[in-house]
Amino acid sequence: MSLEVNTVKVIDQPDTREGIKVDKGVILTEDRIDQYYDLYTSYINFFTVYPDLFIDMITPKDSNFSLFPYQRIFLRACMRYRYHYCTAPRAFAKSFLSILALYLRCMFLPRSKVFICAPGKEQGTKIAIEKVTEIWDNFPLLEKEIITKNFTADMVRLTFRNGSVFDIVAAQNAQRGGRRHAGIIDEVRDHDGDMLNAIVLPLMNVNRRTVRGTLNDREPHQAQIYITSAGSKNSYAYERMKELMINSVISPDQAFIWGCDYRIPVMAGLIPKTYVNELKMSGTFKEDDFAREYMSIWTGGNSDSWISFDTISRHRVIVNTEFKRNDNPQKLGYNHEQFYILSIDVARLRAETTICVFKVLPSMNGFTKKLVNLEVLPEKLHFEHQAARIKEMIEAYQPKEVVIDGNGLGVGLMDYMIQYSKHDISGMVYPPYGSFNDEDYLNKQPRDCQKIIYVMKATGGSGVNSQGVINSICFSELVSGKVHFLIREQDAKNRLLATKKGMNMPIEARIRKLRPYTLQTILIEEILNMRIKDGSINQNNLTLERINTTMSKDKFSAFEYGLYRIKDYETKYIKKKARAKRDLSKFMQFSARGGGR
Repeated sequence: MSLEVNTVKVIDQPDTREGIKVDKGVILTEDRIDQYYDLYTSYINFFTVYPDLFIDMITPKDSNFSLFPYQRIFLRACMRYRYHYCTAPRAFAKSFLSILALYLRCMFLPRSKVFICAPGKEQGTKIAIEKVTEIWDNFPLLEKEIITKNFTADMVRLTFRNGSVFDIVAAQNAQRGGRRHAGIIDEVRDHDGDMLNAIVLPLMNVNRRTVRGTLNDREPHQAQIYITSAGSKNSYAYERMKELMINSVISPDQAFIWGCDYRIPVMAGLIPKTYVNELKMSGTFKEDDFAREYMSIWTGGNSDSWISFDTISRHRVIVNTEFKRNDNPQKLGYNHEQFYILSIDVARLRAETTICVFKVLPSMNGFTKKLVNLEVLPEKLHFEHQAARIKEMIEAYQPKEVVIDGNGLGVGLMDYMIQYSKHDISGMVYPPYGSFNDEDYLNKQPRDCQKIIYVMKATGGSGVNSQGVINSICFSELVSGKVHFLIREQDAKNRLLATKKGMNMPIEARIRKLRPYTLQTILIEEILNMRIKDGSINQNNLTLERINTTMSKDKFSAFEYGLYRIKDYETKYIKKKARAKRDLSKFMQFSARGGGR
């Protein structure tokens, strides 16, 4: 990085410079700067990329402060990368380190305008005052870089001698139009992503210019530091982390993404190990909270979600995926009335057609629904080939019914479902399948075809097929605990690799085998991304909306369509069993001999 020095005029008192005491005989003049320009340049370049070594140099001799190795990594990442995202537990010193990094940035890069943005402005002010004061306590020399400081209940503003400014920014409309060169997004998990994208991040749409008015092409412009504890996968913070993770692969010199759990602060002595053990053993501390706050594990739940993460996660109990019909009730303990349902949400160009495979186990207490497989068809696959692959699954599972979303794109798929279809890979030809409930297809589909397709046309309002009713049935089914999912993909992978067959399995085959587990995790994330829309108070007609609008809901739609149709079969089944119980003939005795009295 190029050296930028503001010329300092010599003042009258020989032992001070702008109020700062200097060694006797040391006078900073333009001639002195010119004489040692290369030396000053190398030092500033060096400390800009190794800020931790600068901290070592200015730490008072009588201080017991020292940086831990992970803190050195943090400071260097803040100075070297345009995007720095760190997920870490409590006591990691995230806020202290990030503010220290921007403070040094202000010193080394004149006329920098930097900020910290917390979920609340007062929260950001409190953090900034506390951490800046701590910086000055540990490194008194750094306070000498400030010419004006303004601390109030809702504002922090530091002006540096070289023209740099550090202040607080809030995600509010009043901030529109401002200009900054770098910033800290504190506790990203608690921010409103739309407000960050619309107000805060656009503040950094200009590059910092040097004192001479030029651009330094080696400087990470618009530097963004994201610090947070882990939160919900259905959040802006998680989506942003994934986006930057991809950036770190594509442009490794631009983004640095990392994280750690509580063991790092424990090793550094910042958290007592006994305290963490007490939390683990406490009956009042939830496992998910511990996972997020101390293990830095992003979980699937969201505080606004219509379903709790625990409600679903406890029913991830299915160990093995079923890739075809399993008709061995004696071995598995299932009754002979079990059947399969395929439910499909149709997509074409910018999304994937999703197929949910339910195995339904009837009993006197109702149906148990097992999601034994979930598949997606490749994006941009033509409807002709989609139909063939769906028919391949129909032959494999011999389902009682196939539910297809008949609104919009589903019409295009249905046109090929009622025709003969040739598989694009195997070359197999499959017969047509027809609808038993849609009058349009009853008239144009082959009369002798197997009619197992239910064309789902969700409507508005409060009718039987309304989306609100479908949502309500999905909610009651999930809460009842009668819907079972595949175990987590990591658990499935551990089980697979624990076997000799799994260890010797080619990587491509292993990926295919584990894919349904991963897809069901994505499905659960989509379910948890839904919340009840304001004003929807009718429990039997729920209106839902997505929490994170960038996340799709294709898998969720296919899932709830299947539950809706299974519920119809369940209702009829229970009524039939109830009528059989009330059959009075079972309570009467008849004599085998004829005749009367």
